[in-house]
Amino acid sequence: MKTSLNELRLIEHYLLSDNKDGESFLFEAKMILQPELKQQVYWQNKTYQMVRDYGRKQLKNEIDNIHETLFNTDEHHSFRQKVMRFFSK
Repeated sequence: MKTSLNELRLIEHYLLSDNKDGESFLFEAKMILQPELKQQVYWQNKTYQMVRDYGRKQLKNEIDNIHETLFNTDEHHSFRQKVMRFFSK
């Protein structure tokens, strides 16, 4: 199940393009005729989902670390007080 660079480019265009053009419809027809291509599209889409999920998890961890640093250390006590006053009004 070897995928050529051209196929990867077509799959990527199909999965990442916002608007469906003539090429997309032609590609969908190819997937109907070639089940192996449909399977490659499925796995490529799964890969994109995993990368997005991993990126979101990493970003959430970074935000949590910043929150922990800013709101739970004595070093940033004055900043914490300013923020709390801003939201108490």
